[in-house]
Amino acid sequence: MMGKFVHLQVKSHFSISSGLPRTNQIVDKAVENNMGSVALTDKNSFFGLVKFYNYAISKGIKPVCGVDFDIKISQNLYSNVVLLAKNKRGLESLFKLSTQAFTESAKGKICLLEKDILANSDDLICIMPTACNHLNFLSGKDDASELQKKVESYLSSFKDNLFIGASCFDKRGYSSAANTLCSHAFKKGIPVVGLNDVLFLSQKDHLAHQAKVSINNSTLLKDEINNPNVSSEQFFKTIKEMQLMHDEDILSNTNEVAKSCNVLLEEDQYYLPSYEIEDKKSLAEYLEDISKNKLEDFLKENTKLDKDLYRDRLEKELKIIIDKGYPGYFLIVMDIVSWAKGQNIPVGPGRGSGAGSLVAYVLSITTLDPLVHGLLFERFLNPERMSLPDFDIDFCIEGRDKVIEYVQKKYGENSVAQIGTTGTMAARGVIRDVTRILGKPYGFGDMLANMIPLTPGIKLGQVMNVEEDPKASTENQSPELQELRKTNEEAAEVLDLSLKLEGCARSIGKHAAGVVIAPNDIHEFTPLHFDAETNSMATQLDMYDVEDIGLVKFDFLGLRTLTVINNAVQSIEKINPDFRLKEIPYDDPNVYKLLSLGKTKGLFQLESRGMIEDVLKKMKPENFADIVAAVALFRPGPLESGMASDYINRKNGRESIIYQHPSLKKITNETYGVFVYQEQVMEAAQVLASYSLGDADNLRRAMGKKKADVMEEEKSVFVKGCENNNISKKKAEEIFANIATFAGYGFNKSHSAAYALIAYQTAYLKTHYPSHFIAAVLSSEQDKTDKLEPHVKDCELMKVEILSPSINTSFSSFIVNEKNEIEYGLGALKGVGKKFADEICEERKNGPFNSMMDLASRVDLRKGGIRSLKSMAKAGAFDCLSPRDEAVSSIQSYLEASDQKFKSKESGAVDMFDTPQDIELSGFKLDKFSDSEKLKMELESFGFYYSKHPISLLRKTLSSRLTPIKKLMTSNNEKFIPVLINQKRIVKKGSSVFIFLEVSDETGVMDVSVPIELFDLKKALFKENSVVMLKGNIITDDYRRGNLDDAGIKIRASDIMPIDIARSLVTSKIKINVPRAELKQLGNGKFQEIKNLNDPNGLEVVLNLLDEELNISSEIKVDTFKISLEDSTFEKIDEIFGEDNYTLI
Repeated sequence: MMGKFVHLQVKSHFSISSGLPRTNQIVDKAVENNMGSVALTDKNSFFGLVKFYNYAISKGIKPVCGVDFDIKISQNLYSNVVLLAKNKRGLESLFKLSTQAFTESAKGKICLLEKDILANSDDLICIMPTACNHLNFLSGKDDASELQKKVESYLSSFKDNLFIGASCFDKRGYSSAANTLCSHAFKKGIPVVGLNDVLFLSQKDHLAHQAKVSINNSTLLKDEINNPNVSSEQFFKTIKEMQLMHDEDILSNTNEVAKSCNVLLEEDQYYLPSYEIEDKKSLAEYLEDISKNKLEDFLKENTKLDKDLYRDRLEKELKIIIDKGYPGYFLIVMDIVSWAKGQNIPVGPGRGSGAGSLVAYVLSITTLDPLVHGLLFERFLNPERMSLPDFDIDFCIEGRDKVIEYVQKKYGENSVAQIGTTGTMAARGVIRDVTRILGKPYGFGDMLANMIPLTPGIKLGQVMNVEEDPKASTENQSPELQELRKTNEEAAEVLDLSLKLEGCARSIGKHAAGVVIAPNDIHEFTPLHFDAETNSMATQLDMYDVEDIGLVKFDFLGLRTLTVINNAVQSIEKINPDFRLKEIPYDDPNVYKLLSLGKTKGLFQLESRGMIEDVLKKMKPENFADIVAAVALFRPGPLESGMASDYINRKNGRESIIYQHPSLKKITNETYGVFVYQEQVMEAAQVLASYSLGDADNLRRAMGKKKADVMEEEKSVFVKGCENNNISKKKAEEIFANIATFAGYGFNKSHSAAYALIAYQTAYLKTHYPSHFIAAVLSSEQDKTDKLEPHVKDCELMKVEILSPSINTSFSSFIVNEKNEIEYGLGALKGVGKKFADEICEERKNGPFNSMMDLASRVDLRKGGIRSLKSMAKAGAFDCLSPRDEAVSSIQSYLEASDQKFKSKESGAVDMFDTPQDIELSGFKLDKFSDSEKLKMELESFGFYYSKHPISLLRKTLSSRLTPIKKLMTSNNEKFIPVLINQKRIVKKGSSVFIFLEVSDETGVMDVSVPIELFDLKKALFKENSVVMLKGNIITDDYRRGNLDDAGIKIRASDIMPIDIARSLVTSKIKINVPRAELKQLGNGKFQEIKNLNDPNGLEVVLNLLDEELNISSEIKVDTFKISLEDSTFEKIDEIFGEDNYTLI
């Protein structure tokens, strides 16, 4: 029942640039104020439409659906109107207009032209707000003709559906402009409705709203707080508050407008594009025929299979698919996958529950036999529940866009769109945003944000326990932040404002995989928005809302691993043309040995350190089922609950296998009595309690959600079913409790099996063709130089030779040469573009380059530029043409020579320098680069130290008492260890902060735990790729113990220092080897040269006299002087006595 007034102009946080309330809060306010209806009129958009509509219906509130459109009048003058949909056709018109506004946004501001509004008036109500800047401008002019003309143009289009919206933000009454406009409306018989252009719920939220505006505009809050375009009166006023501003008839008119708006979003409907078939069969008949024919073909090739079992399964699936009306969906997916495979675009074996469908398998949508792997169709499509099928399909990342282009071409560009997303202000981000708009130091905001635990999806209210609930979980609370809020005014200001903004929409974007295909023009179902990042359109409705209105979502994902596999296979086929990936055996013992040893770098789903240490090494996989289980078990729930340990211990005979009932043995035999998969829960309910698989899937969902009331109801049904099967009530309750515990952590076996298939394929390729596989992995990551180093190091572990880049043998990407060596990709060097690298390789087809000048004359070096050329020179790519010092130092001259050569060629002028030798460069007499200088240049070009470990160069200038990582033993005594910092991790658990490093030297890798106090004191030293001296205790690292490339120990750091400073602390003397026969010569000259290095605070000098004939040595301590610890000292000693002829002690 309608009240005396309803709000017809309300913006939610989905307006992005303005508006603060959540859609549910708007509805709750309407309920609280006894308003039978309320409108949502977000700025130019519908991002919150479905959520608003559904919640309003659930609360008994009539939703009015509309938009507040910006209209461009001239270059810098804008107007706005509120358009409300009277019915579904009106809503479709608004969808079209909203899409058009965003299409225009590609050129600048999101807006429409007035002619667009006037041309789309059918089934719409138009409200012209008096608060509109342009109308105010016209109303204030002495000549009223322009205002009259404007109103009459709208009246001509909208007729009885035109209203003037009177806004009053001043308690003294309407503005003069509003009075003029209302007066004109009355003369023309145009009804006036009361508006308040609601932007926030209560007056006290004005500050928070302006903070949101400030964040969106990247301005300071102080500059927005007094913005004349926003009034503190623009809150959700009660009927009484509106009565103070407007006459009763103006308010009651809002009810009449709401009564005219009757948009109905249909429930339980879905829409698919038509699938064209050549004969006159129905889609159901066609799907049935093609599925059965393909099954028979499959059974002919696999004669040992139980034919009746497969035929019965297919019949059952087809019946469910046809009864639910989904034949078209399966045929469309089949068509898309078939096209991709026909274009040689790799497609994954399946993802998610879709791999459980035999129909999908025979149609080649998936490549995993669901009967062989015990996968259930009902986990994908439940006959007992109204749910849309959802195939998630992985495509090669390089081919995914081609697939979407095909879909657009086949089903019409106007019918296909990628699904949009809305980014919201999360806990940490909003704190940093608020700190910035308040003009406070960045470090202050960072300090507050870092007190938030890293728990995904955590809310500020939880962290600060704003409800002060004594029963609230303390796990994600931050007592420090709570205390700071109470004691620090600045912190309280930031946190209180952040609490009001958290969860607000901040940005719009595009889903990584989701695509919708509509049967008609997409605008009939959802408006679109322009995604600036990808320069394309996407739905305004998110993935949940798209499905809610009946559009079927298709997930087309780009999977990098498929690209890796495809590239590796193509490389292998060059040396083994008969190789076929689909023919590889899945019982290869060498593959399982590789997995058990943890050599899984680059393997899909299996390469993380946690997977290696917590699962693979302990499990020691022996068959494909073990890999399926590993993928399912490597998640926080199974690991923390002990499920993974139970599986591993039972598999390896360390625990006995117990089945609570004999019927469970068949179901959980392959997982040693542990309920690892959701499908096992479903089968247990079917066998023990006579559930249908559809009802069993509902039980599985209920157990996963752990709702007490639902669980109790399900328990009763389960126990009764068990009793009917002669299982005692006590035993049934025990089984239910056990299943319920595991069900909360159970994984979708269909998904796990499909991903295990990809994982095994990568493992097989790495086992038998390591060079080709690693080269493919490196090529897939070559744009991210920080990810290349682990794979380069993996080459040594896998005994694969990887060559330094060479201008004469390398290609843009990593390739395997005829000697089975990996050639480093030029495009993987920093600053070297693929296009330039490809041009070099194309020219090289005319013969290798024989000098730098030959390169400069044959390749237009301008296209690469100085940065790419220097990067290649520093990486040693020109070493085959010139000494590295010359190449690096003279690269600018070669670039200029190339520029001159190609300018002459372009202009058609006679080239004065007909041959490369004719161009004379100034000579270079340079000192050769030292090894340390080369390493620094490698770091610049590769992004990591490539040829040597930096510690190996430093080792001879450090005390011989310093033990390399590989030889370290646990000790209570603190040790000094020179290391390279590979990685730094900052981990927050609750209010505690932990700092961890991964460090290495030339012999191994180990972890370091760093006290936060030390980190804060010497933060500048904790940089990745820096060489430092660590001091601390050595302890056993169970996590790394047994790794092939790790020492199995870690260090608890107590200090960190630069190497130069550390030398004096760990080194007291230098022992120089001198042949006894040269002792006299030493006194004549060499001894004097050493004395010139004198430093009273330096090292003691000991001469180690060697008698080669007697094979003995004796030491003489030099008391007359000491020598300095400078690098130049060691270089001088090398010069005097020869390299590597001294030891530091």
